[in-house]
Amino acid sequence: TIETEDKIKEITKATIRCIPLDSENEEGMCVFSGNKSSKRVLFAKAY
Repeated sequence: TIETEDKIKEITKATIRCIPLDSENEEGMCVFSGNKSSKRVLFAKAY
């Protein structure tokens, strides 16, 4: 969610850098909130 993304950015200063367009939906769990997720995103910090 946008709220989760904002909280991760606030704590780590990392932002979403990539949401792979060719990835298939997959069941997973958000590493921050523990909620169910359906996509994988890549967070990184810009220097």
